[in-house]
Amino acid sequence: MPDIVVFHTAWMARYDGDRTSLSAGGFKFAVENGYGHEMFNFRDIDGVRYGYVPPTGNLHLEKHFEVPRQAGTLEGATVVWTAPHPEQGGRAVVGVWRDATVFREVQHPTGKLARQRMIDGEAASYRCTAKAENCVLLEPDARPIFVRPGQPRNGESWPGQQKVFYPKPGSPALKLLNRILKDVDPQQAPKGEPDTRKPKAGRSNWRVDVERRRRIEEAAVLAVGIKLEGLGFTIKSVEKDNLGYDLVATRDDDVLHVEVKGRSGSDVSAELTVNEFDCLKKYQRSRNPNAHYRIAIVTNALTNPIINEFVMVRGQKSQWCTLDGEWRLNFEERMAARITGVSNLEAAK
Repeated sequence: MPDIVVFHTAWMARYDGDRTSLSAGGFKFAVENGYGHEMFNFRDIDGVRYGYVPPTGNLHLEKHFEVPRQAGTLEGATVVWTAPHPEQGGRAVVGVWRDATVFREVQHPTGKLARQRMIDGEAASYRCTAKAENCVLLEPDARPIFVRPGQPRNGESWPGQQKVFYPKPGSPALKLLNRILKDVDPQQAPKGEPDTRKPKAGRSNWRVDVERRRRIEEAAVLAVGIKLEGLGFTIKSVEKDNLGYDLVATRDDDVLHVEVKGRSGSDVSAELTVNEFDCLKKYQRSRNPNAHYRIAIVTNALTNPIINEFVMVRGQKSQWCTLDGEWRLNFEERMAARITGVSNLEAAK
């Protein structure tokens, strides 16, 4: 079995140079500068990827693996990349490199490689390399949690604040990593089939419009459910229970409450009812670590559903973003009222 090293960095969607999706977590440099050298960790440079982990000093590889004292490299290793999950906290596995070379000392690129790893006039250093064909980056919503927030150690070896972690043989951490590694490739959610049904002749326009809106919502809920099932969740519909969300998705200890909004076009916007908005605000106040509220806006729901799933980012008050960092929600609160008919005949008695 290959040696496993866990490297912990800031959260990003692509790690290809785009800073948009950066969620710095507790990484001071990324917080202060708005970027980190890990932003190039999955950039393909002539068939090779170069990985950075925040400064940790020299790696004492001989203490953990069967290599000579003062060994300069660890060859053939499996590198597991983790990052703070912006919604759930803890450490999520964001990607895996197999047959990687891990360096004892930080490597500083020169020449062409330095130019391809330039950030604000500085060449990003690296700590490991691997062939691009041996590297897997998980989609943001398919990244399993390795260490949960506040998880007790119970005397076992689990990473705390370390940027580099060596799972001990036979430890629960290593067993969990091996289970994750068995099925690390991201699963693509099946595309929803377009609804080709045509309105029957003779029906009024308003009725056709009402039925179309219903089909849009149904298609949106179906698309989100299929996607979550593909990620290993068990889905329960609670649309008729008036809870403020449509689906409950469970996977091991993860529980997601998902409010689904369908759109026929490409506009990423939606209206929340009073009940739905109250549910969202209640979640913001309570921040239950075992249940997570999400808003899924599904565009082009009847033809080619595109799911934009918004989560509340930890450490950013009332900030709702997609896990890939491409979208954030802007809230415009509106007044609403409940109206009830009162019989004048009853009132006159």
